Amino acid sequence: MKKYNYRFGHIKPWWDESFKELGFEYIPINNTFDEERWHKEGYTNVRLNGSTVPMKKLLENMPDYAVPFLTIFDWENVGLNFYKQSTLDIFPLHYDSYISYRKLFNISDPSLVWRCVVFLEDWKSGHYFEIDNTAFCNWKKGDYVVWNNDVQHFAANIGIEPRYTMQITGCSKDR
Repeated sequence: MKKYNYRFGHIKPWWDESFKELGFEYIPINNTFDEERWHKEGYTNVRLNGSTVPMKKLLENMPDYAVPFLTIFDWENVGLNFYKQSTLDIFPLHYDSYISYRKLFNISDPSLVWRCVVFLEDWKSGHYFEIDNTAFCNWKKGDYVVWNNDVQHFAANIGIEPRYTMQITGCSKDR
């Protein structure tokens, strides 16, 4: 049985709730293969993915409280992405391919890239995260999950309040 590359952890929160005012915009899925599969599986009356703060906007006005996220892990080429899932935003089971990230940093091997989701608030009813067929709920502000490209995961909000996370992507220094 294969041992997947993921783990859970916790950081002491230093941020307040001002991230909610960053100007999130819905970003449609650009992976048509997964989108077609998800529609066949019945995900037809939901919004696939969620909302992010456009990178240009974030880079022009990076909040001071976002900067410490860049140094949580000993990674190179770290990128940040505030992520919001509104009611019925669902990102069905998938693997990350990091296509844009790998292209930007000229990385051919996806196994060198890592992703982390930090939960910016305590869990609320209807908020869901699954990794390697294991549901993760009841998280606390500052809990996180970090994984590699070979780990399937799933995120959804079927609750009535938005679900906010910080997505951190980086590359192993030992490449």
